[in-house]
Amino acid sequence: MKLSNLVPACLAVIFLLTACKKNGDPSGESVGKLLTTPAIVNGIFKVDSVLTADHYVDVQIDVSVGGSFNIKSDSINGYSFNKTGTVSTGVNTIRLYASGKPVATGTNTFTVTYGSTVFNFSITVFTAAGGLGTALYTLGGSPGNCSVSNITGNYITGIAMEANNKVSMTVNVNATGTYIVTGTTVNGVTFNASDSFQNHGIQTIFLKATGTPLVAGTFNYPVTNGATTCDFSITYSTVITNATYALSGSPGNCTAAVVNGTYTAGTTLTASNTAVIYVNVTSPGIYNITTTTVNGISFSASGTFNITGPQQVTLTGTGTPAIAGPFSYPVSGSGNTCGFTVTVL
Repeated sequence: MKLSNLVPACLAVIFLLTACKKNGDPSGESVGKLLTTPAIVNGIFKVDSVLTADHYVDVQIDVSVGGSFNIKSDSINGYSFNKTGTVSTGVNTIRLYASGKPVATGTNTFTVTYGSTVFNFSITVFTAAGGLGTALYTLGGSPGNCSVSNITGNYITGIAMEANNKVSMTVNVNATGTYIVTGTTVNGVTFNASDSFQNHGIQTIFLKATGTPLVAGTFNYPVTNGATTCDFSITYSTVITNATYALSGSPGNCTAAVVNGTYTAGTTLTASNTAVIYVNVTSPGIYNITTTTVNGISFSASGTFNITGPQQVTLTGTGTPAIAGPFSYPVSGSGNTCGFTVTVL
C-alpha cells in the first residue's frame, strides 16, 4: 500500500476507535444534562429516624454520551442523596438514595448537579409522631401563599367571627390520621383546623376563624402543621360593602358547575348536597348567591370575597325534592344569572 493511502486509513481507524470509546465505553464519564421534570419522592422523612432504601428521589437525565456518573446532593439537616453507576444515551431515570438522619422538622431544599446543570427538589421532615397529630401531610402552597380555594363569611370590625367565617385550602396527605393546623392571632382573629384524614393525596381542609376583628385593613395570617407553613390574607372593613362579580357562564349555563350528593324524591337534602359554581370578582365585599326554589329544593351561599379574580363558590342545598326528574336551577348574584341541572331519582 502506498504511504499516501496508508495515512488516511490510519487516521480513520483512530477516529473510529475514539468515537466508540466516547459513546460506548462504560469506564468513561457520561455527558448529559438534568431534566426539569418534577422529582418523585418516596418515603416519609421523620426527625431522628435513620433513612433506609425506602427513602429516595427519582430524577431524570438526558445523556448524550454514555458512561459512568456520580450524582449527589448537598447535605442539609443531617441527610443527603446520592447514586453512582453507568448510563447509556437517551433519557434515564436515576434513583438517588437518601442517607443520614434528619435532625429537625421543616422543608429542606436540596440541589443536585450533573455536568453543568443543576436541579432542586424539596423534602418535608415530620416529627416522629407525624406533624402535631398522627397524620403526615404538607400544606398546599408551603412555604409561600396557601392554596386557598374559597373564603366565606363576613369580616367586619367589631363583629365576632361566626361558623361561616372559614378558609378552604388544600393539603397533600402522605399518611392518614388526625391533624391539627394552628395559626397566630392577628388583628384579634385566629384561624385553626383539626380533624382526621381517611385517604391519601390532595384534600381540602377548612380553617375556622375565632375572635373579633379590631380594626379595618388587610392582614396576613400564617398557619402551620408543625412541619410546613403557609399564609393567606383577610381584608376587614368597617361597613358591609357588596362585592362586584360576574357568574361564569352568565347568562347561559354556569361554567363547569358540579352538583354533589344524591337527590331522591321524598328525602330531605343534607350537607353533602351542594353545587359548585365559578365567579369572577372585580371588587371585594360580601356576596349573596341564590337559586329559585324548584321541585321543593333550592341552593344558596353567602360570605365575603376578599380577593379579586376567578373563584369558586359552593352553594348549599336545602329542602326536600317532591318528584323525580331533571330540573333546572337559575342562579342569581350581583345582577347576573346562570343555571345548572339537578336530576332527582
